[in-house]
Amino acid sequence: MRQERAIDRELVKSTLQMLEDKTTTLAEDIYREPTDYYVSPDRFELEYKAFFQSRAQMVGLSGDLPRIGSYFTLTLADTPVLVVRVEDGLIKAFLNVCRHRAGSVAKGRSEVGRVFTCPYHAWSYDINGKLLGQPAASVDGFKGVDRDCTGLIELPAVEKFGLLYVRPDPDGGPIDVEKELAGLAPELAEVGFAGFEMFEERHSTWSMNWKQPQDSFLEAYHIFALHRDSLSKETLSTPMKFDAFGPHGRGVILQRTATGYLEKPEQELTARNVANIVYWIFPNTVLNLPAPGHAEVWQFYPDQKQPNRTRTHTRFYRPAEGLSEKALNFTNDMVDFTMGFVAEDFDQQEAILRNVSAGRMGEMIFGRNEPALIHYHRSIDKALREAEPAE
Repeated sequence: MRQERAIDRELVKSTLQMLEDKTTTLAEDIYREPTDYYVSPDRFELEYKAFFQSRAQMVGLSGDLPRIGSYFTLTLADTPVLVVRVEDGLIKAFLNVCRHRAGSVAKGRSEVGRVFTCPYHAWSYDINGKLLGQPAASVDGFKGVDRDCTGLIELPAVEKFGLLYVRPDPDGGPIDVEKELAGLAPELAEVGFAGFEMFEERHSTWSMNWKQPQDSFLEAYHIFALHRDSLSKETLSTPMKFDAFGPHGRGVILQRTATGYLEKPEQELTARNVANIVYWIFPNTVLNLPAPGHAEVWQFYPDQKQPNRTRTHTRFYRPAEGLSEKALNFTNDMVDFTMGFVAEDFDQQEAILRNVSAGRMGEMIFGRNEPALIHYHRSIDKALREAEPAE
């Protein structure tokens, strides 16, 4: 089970004080977001290039690759990626593309043993990407091909703090996770993500801009209304404590059981008892640590061919040392509960996209009580300015 961190206790205590004081974290001012930013093809192209084609991206937790030979596949932007744990315990990432005729050498997630084999002509590769065999080819069928230079194309990849990072550009250079996390690394290191195992995975596609599902996770203000018959029965809409770390952020959201907790002994002020801690990893990842002690990773990927279509990738993790039968039943039930109320969010976001696509409303208003939402969209604007080529 994830250990309680000192930072958890302080975060919960300060958020409980907000509850008692009937306040929340407030931005300096309201923020007006042009609705065109959700539907403009030109804006989408800028975002796609800046955030998805070459930027290092978190792709999972260490628990996604529990053993040597464990692998999973995914698509970053339009780049097919294969991530595998190799013999020295490190991770490697490759283009999931056979060097012969560009077939995929793996799909889904599993334990490969030591060999990946393309189904098209059975060319095979070891888990380090080296070409092993070209079966049924004549002696001179591939004369002139240097086998040592015809392995899978490697991508920059690194594992640190229990997080897995991959850059989808083979020429993009190494990944500095601490720099990427902009001061959040020490706190995430204490979570112990390396001690989790993945136990459930869900995929879905929605008619919304890729930023919209992130918007849903960036504020709790909507909980009392949109989730009146689901999440609101367990979770408060306010307060939400927010802190920024570069373009990233951290939020603390209280459960209804938190009421009156300030009067309880100090040792009972634990996040697992009364709060969810959520981390927003720029630009498209949510790390959620709900009260029971499990972890969730939510990631949102735009479809380059259909800018208003977004793929969502959700994984649920639990402590690797195992859980009691009661706890296992709870985590399984929680998956269905979570996917249910998040579907309410995404249904709403689809309706929002239809509305703004009409072009009759020029802007949305983000309130001072939605500071994480404001910070996220300001961070997008800042990153796009920095990505502009120098004149």
